[in-house]
Amino acid sequence: MARAPSVWMHFKDAFPGDIIRNEILVPKDGFVLDTYYCTMSWNGGMEGGGYCGLQDHPKGKAFIYSIWDPKQTKSIPIKAAYKGLWTEVANFGGEGTGLRSLNFSIGWKPDQWYTLVSRVWDVNGHTFFGFWIHDQTDHHWSHMITMDFPVKQVRFNSDTSLFLEDWAGTGQNARKGHYRQGFKRKVDGSWFPFTKTSFSVVVESSTHNHANNYDAGVEKDYLYMASGGQVHTSPGIGLHANLELPSHHASPPDPPISFSITKAKPDVVEWQVLASSTPQFHYSIVRNGTQIASGTDTERRSHPIHGARAGDTLEIHLEDILGKTSTKSVKISA
Repeated sequence: MARAPSVWMHFKDAFPGDIIRNEILVPKDGFVLDTYYCTMSWNGGMEGGGYCGLQDHPKGKAFIYSIWDPKQTKSIPIKAAYKGLWTEVANFGGEGTGLRSLNFSIGWKPDQWYTLVSRVWDVNGHTFFGFWIHDQTDHHWSHMITMDFPVKQVRFNSDTSLFLEDWAGTGQNARKGHYRQGFKRKVDGSWFPFTKTSFSVVVESSTHNHANNYDAGVEKDYLYMASGGQVHTSPGIGLHANLELPSHHASPPDPPISFSITKAKPDVVEWQVLASSTPQFHYSIVRNGTQIASGTDTERRSHPIHGARAGDTLEIHLEDILGKTSTKSVKISA
């Protein structure tokens, strides 16, 4: 089997965080069947380790999100707390065991940018791992999966990494990935941009035929990696190299959540979040200046109200998955 060498990037964020975000584009001359375009990987060898990204899979263009089984509570399985439409969930083996989710229906296309976001939060002594995808061309967000990990207070504790992997031995073909606007949110709420990264190549006997077919660098406003085929290594790039983007936002450029209140009655309030909007994470409801309900619920779009009257003022505060908040107010109608 003549595999293309696996190539990696590691960012400089080896500290706890609760949100990671990165953008990826696979160019037309770089998408190859049986390739994993990992866009974010975390906690390798630690509790709550996982990875996510794009796959050019024999069944189609897939998004994938996986977490390895817990070390502390081995008898308690990881479960899917939420599955998006057409998301497939199954246990995996091989390089460790865990829970894997795949979605072929969301789909991805070459030469288009996609934003991938993962966020962790605490629920009843467990940690929930959520995963969202933004198609920047169709302006559509998808909540693909939320996994219930049976260990409390897990965070993204390691550096965030990404890789290109040829898992079936098609090294004669070149695979490439472009990456930009990556961030991690620290536990204090501040953002750390992924501007500096270390590049490395995994040397194995199975990649001997393509040992010199790899590359990485900076182009315009993005980082890139490539391996296999007739890829030539740029000057200054060896088995290890340090790269830095010349410019970068200080925090995610995504606009705050956009929504509308669709019903406000004495017994219920309902709202709608646009599919093009940064998705909902947390909600709170205020009546006449007093909070009457709140919760972390990514899918809730209505809430019962008790003791309200026509003319009362309702406010809905929504926090999105990147921590930005928007507020709408309305008078309750009879």
